[in-house]
Amino acid sequence: MFDEVVERRVTNSYKWDFKPEVEGNVPEDLIPMWVADMDFKAPSEVLKALEKRVKHGIFGYTFRPEEYYEAITNWYARRHGINVPRSWIVYIPGVVPGIALLLRLFTSKNDGIIIQPPVYWPFFDVIESNSRMIVENTLLLQDDRYIMNLEDLKEKAKGAKAIILCNPHNPVGRVWTKDELEDVAKIAEENDLLVISDEIHMDIIYKPNDFVSMVEIERIHDRLVVLSSPNKTFNLAGIQSAFAIVPNPRIRKIIEKEVNSLHLQLSNVFSIIATMEAYKSGDDWLNDLIEYLEGNINFVLERLQKTCVKAKKPEGTYLMWLDFRICGIPFEDLPRILVEKGVWLQDGRKFGDTGKGFMRMNIATPRSILKEALSRIIRAVNG
Repeated sequence: MFDEVVERRVTNSYKWDFKPEVEGNVPEDLIPMWVADMDFKAPSEVLKALEKRVKHGIFGYTFRPEEYYEAITNWYARRHGINVPRSWIVYIPGVVPGIALLLRLFTSKNDGIIIQPPVYWPFFDVIESNSRMIVENTLLLQDDRYIMNLEDLKEKAKGAKAIILCNPHNPVGRVWTKDELEDVAKIAEENDLLVISDEIHMDIIYKPNDFVSMVEIERIHDRLVVLSSPNKTFNLAGIQSAFAIVPNPRIRKIIEKEVNSLHLQLSNVFSIIATMEAYKSGDDWLNDLIEYLEGNINFVLERLQKTCVKAKKPEGTYLMWLDFRICGIPFEDLPRILVEKGVWLQDGRKFGDTGKGFMRMNIATPRSILKEALSRIIRAVNG
């Protein structure tokens, strides 16, 4: 199933139809492994549900039925053992738009917003574009594993208004433990921080790691908003389905009022159907996906083992954080050299200064494509 190569060029694919902005030659057969969507078809049950709706032929204004919310709460309970009351779920138009909405509602211009680089680059953009100040609590790399710098976080929190967590962390692949989340919660309480937890990659976890949602940390419920979506799990990014989990009724009411005032409450009919069907019947597909992704990760580790490129198995996500720092290639030349060899990875510098010399690779692609991409990477570093 996941070995099938589906042609995505000339489909207005952000990943496959854009060209990298680098000087030099861009091969026609460039393999893009930068954007975080998968080169796999969505689950067949989702496709059948969408096909049935298309055959109906009328696509009028559509509301989210109770089944939509039940699908989400049942998924959390079944897949993660987490109780999420129906009343806590709020519709949002997307995870990053949701972050922007929260910053506008609960912080003011020039307020400090904490992020943990190297981190998903839109976090930088959404803070700056909303006239807030980026406060960097940089992750520490210890024994090839990233950890939070809690002492630095304690200091940075004193002058901030909110913290944006990424769990599982994009791009470094950490799945934060309950103890780590408890430490963040304590600091947030002591400094009156709003906690925004982006958990969009929550379903793609590799054993022996377990996903712990910030919603499981009860002490933080009065100041917490969790943002998530089926988009990464089931490759549905193009139909833009997302939701917030908001335990505090005051915060929840403010968000709902703003969503309604912006007339965002009506959903795309296909996002409703896809969300319900994916969360209702996607378990087996997801289990098979995780097994395939783990095979891809092991394939990458094996192929790169005798090269200058260092890689470590992520605890979650389908992203790998490749370390080119000892390859002797200037950081500013690395993206261009890789592109000229025919593979497009995402420049680590997009994720903050500590990303220099790293590249993020999306391994959610058929193994035949991955094999060719790795051959090109190896040719690039071997000169």
